[in-house]
Amino acid sequence: MDTLEQNPVENPPKARPSKKKSSPVMLSLPEKLFILAIDDDQGAIAASVKNKLRYGLAGAILSELAIMGKIVAEEERVRVEDATPTGDSLCDQALTLIAAMKKPHKMGRLVNDLANEPLFKRTAERLAEHNIITIEKKKFSWISPSVVYPQIDGSTKYWLKSKLRAITLAGEKPEAQDIALLSLLQACRLLRLVFTRDERKFAEKRVETLATGEVFGEAVADFLAEIEAAASAVITDAN
Repeated sequence: MDTLEQNPVENPPKARPSKKKSSPVMLSLPEKLFILAIDDDQGAIAASVKNKLRYGLAGAILSELAIMGKIVAEEERVRVEDATPTGDSLCDQALTLIAAMKKPHKMGRLVNDLANEPLFKRTAERLAEHNIITIEKKKFSWISPSVVYPQIDGSTKYWLKSKLRAITLAGEKPEAQDIALLSLLQACRLLRLVFTRDERKFAEKRVETLATGEVFGEAVADFLAEIEAAASAVITDAN
């Protein structure tokens, strides 16, 4: 049984001051998911989260591609709709992998295939390149102020959690990527990374409501639901 319990967002976790100025960064879904999974005390991904995160990152990459209109579902299988590079290395590597398949794979197979790629290493390296974390002896440290939220001192994780909590608990208007991220957290049973035990039941219902709203078109919403269901099923089989 998982025992890791994240504290609610009250005070920003300690972060290392930035030594250089950076331009504002737009984070991808897998990057945001990875950030939320870093345990502040350990400076690493907690053991109870690692396996779920593998499949969550795979689902996040597929969700990103779906939102961009790069992949579509056809007869329960995934095919490339637009092979033009996205400019995001994680997404482009996955897009190339899917395009190279002799025949379209089912969603569960695709999530498994992507989860076997070195996604942890690639995502962590990307965050270090963005000047969001430093990596020393396989430990992660936050850089402050955040290059994503530079207006106020604090780590990127702190402000990302604050935003998700405001959307879910206070009714702040979400963007498409916010809903996809919350849905992935729920599918991977990782809502505890953002919400307290007492908040989770409400959060689960709220996320379900958000996911069936009108932020996405029907085709994209259905495809994202397939990705989340596949990630959830693979995690169940793996445990």
